[in-house]
Amino acid sequence: MSHVLVIFQADTEQTEQLALAVGVGAVESEAGIRLRRLRTPGAVEVGHKGYGTLREADLLWADTVVVGLEGERAGTEELNGLLVILKELDPGQMKGKRAWTFGAKGIGKADAGQTEAQRVVEESLLAAGITPLPSVTSDASDATERMKDVGRQLGREQI
Repeated sequence: MSHVLVIFQADTEQTEQLALAVGVGAVESEAGIRLRRLRTPGAVEVGHKGYGTLREADLLWADTVVVGLEGERAGTEELNGLLVILKELDPGQMKGKRAWTFGAKGIGKADAGQTEAQRVVEESLLAAGITPLPSVTSDASDATERMKDVGRQLGREQI
């Protein structure tokens, strides 16, 4: 069974819904999932309150790490927490793990390119020994369905 860790930064329900859609797709492909929300202390809860706090153990457990980013800029407090954890990882333990990032709009039929935040996160993932995947695509017309398709692809052992 593949393990997919979905980490998302969300102050609106839109990014949370996209992250959940990736998780649903991964479950549909019979992968195990963990959901973790990046948030600043005192931030308003969105959706469910039980996402848990991201820990190194989550990254060690995962075969695939998905990071959903709400903002385009990289210098946010929520994101800094993820970057600190990635910096402390032993790259040897992360060998063979892969990652994919998405922005607040999810993916389009032709992805418009990466944000600064995505580039910074992918550089940190790579430095931690986790291989960022190229853009994952879907032909579904609805944003939620596109993200479920991506989750299904990422939930399989190989894409």
